[in-house]
Amino acid sequence: MFQKIGSLIDKFVQTVLVINVFSMLLLTVISIFLRWIGISFLWVEPLVRHMVFATAFLGATLATATGRHIAIEILAKSMEATGKNNYQFLITKLTSFLTVLALVWLTYSGYSFFLVEKQYGKIAFLGLHSSFLVGIIPAGFFLMLVRGICDFLDFQPKEIES
Repeated sequence: MFQKIGSLIDKFVQTVLVINVFSMLLLTVISIFLRWIGISFLWVEPLVRHMVFATAFLGATLATATGRHIAIEILAKSMEATGKNNYQFLITKLTSFLTVLALVWLTYSGYSFFLVEKQYGKIAFLGLHSSFLVGIIPAGFFLMLVRGICDFLDFQPKEIES
């Protein structure tokens, strides 16, 4: 069940990531082209900057899903060297649990920052309040948190991709 939820999250993130990157490229190319003919939109650059920020969170979510995020390899390598590979599952689950704890804290901190920005922020561009833009942070960490919880609670053997 958790593999299916994780897979759905991965497909959603991949779709949003492709749309986001394509939109960034399109907006940037159009902006450059319009500058050649003397037209400039002041909102394009800040929007693309925030889209890059969102792309970083989406990429981090995919890295969490594939296990390509920052990992604690020292213990796993030392266990492998001594021939104690049967503890690998426990090490993986412990690392996953610690990652979930860190993501809970980061999501909470991001949400607290969002609330402060909501109270003291201002309209940034295109009528968007700065809190909406800062909302990328807790949303990104929450997405990684849900994905991390799915990995932690998944006790089925991983499927080998070819």
